[in-house]
Amino acid sequence: MEALHRSIFLKELKETFPQLRAPINAQYGLLHLEIHAFTDFVQHAIADGDKETVRLSFMMAERYYKGGDAHMRNAIYVSFLEHLDLQKARWAWDLLGQSLKEAYLQCIDVGVVRPLPYLSAADRRK
Repeated sequence: MEALHRSIFLKELKETFPQLRAPINAQYGLLHLEIHAFTDFVQHAIADGDKETVRLSFMMAERYYKGGDAHMRNAIYVSFLEHLDLQKARWAWDLLGQSLKEAYLQCIDVGVVRPLPYLSAADRRK
């Protein structure tokens, strides 16, 4: 099976969230900037308590992180996870898929993301 890549991701993203079409199109075709526009969208949904949008977004990010090509995986790690603020959103952490949780915990371990106040050290080792 072919790895999921940028053009498939962007098509699905724009179909699922049409309001992202303009912000994505304004990123000059640069994957990391496109992912960052998605991250901003998700962060606003978290701030607004929009659980359905966050759930759908995390499901999409999880699928493309797990099944994406190397460029997609890297972009989701660097431009999505490293910039996602879950400090005050335990409910959002609970919606995050397992692969993204593990990657987020790696971000904490290497110091690019602050530890989450609601996770104990034991939780971070799981």
